[in-house]
Amino acid sequence: MTKFNEHQTRVWQNMVSLIDQYKSHGIDLNPLVKGLEGLLDTGEFKDDTLIKQWYTFWIPLEIYNADKLDTGEEVKQKEVIKDLDAMHIFL
Repeated sequence: MTKFNEHQTRVWQNMVSLIDQYKSHGIDLNPLVKGLEGLLDTGEFKDDTLIKQWYTFWIPLEIYNADKLDTGEEVKQKEVIKDLDAMHIFL
């Protein structure tokens, strides 16, 4: 298990908050996906296993987002909720 410093703990909690904002329709998918990725970078996590696990959950969300950007069609929350819930549990 990775030990987080205080900064990393706040960053991890912010990831959970972003997911909660998306679930409550406070933000769209693109800011969620980009925000999660930005937070991962900000956290300066050094555990390669943790980072690989994180990307396992994030990549499906990025795929939904990329499809949305390519087609211009809005992704419905019910389409991503299974993958989003998996990431939420991981976090």
